[in-house]
Amino acid sequence: MTRWEYKFVQIDINLSPILRLARWGVQVTGEKKPRETMENVEKYIGELGADGWELVTVISGSEQTGIITRAIVFLKRPVADASAAIPG
Repeated sequence: MTRWEYKFVQIDINLSPILRLARWGVQVTGEKKPRETMENVEKYIGELGADGWELVTVISGSEQTGIITRAIVFLKRPVADASAAIPG
């Protein structure tokens, strides 16, 4: 039976009604500065895919003002079966 590990990534999109700009951001554990452009967020998600993470689903929503929109990205990848490496 396949065992899975999971990762959850929160992506924020700051929609400024005054400037009419969208600023994307994802805070990555271990990094001091969030990735702040759509291209950098896309690159980060691509890196996760290259590491074997598969997108399962996305949940999105926004705060009452609608200025900050959030997406939670759910990913999974198979866990190597340690018992398969042990001769029995």
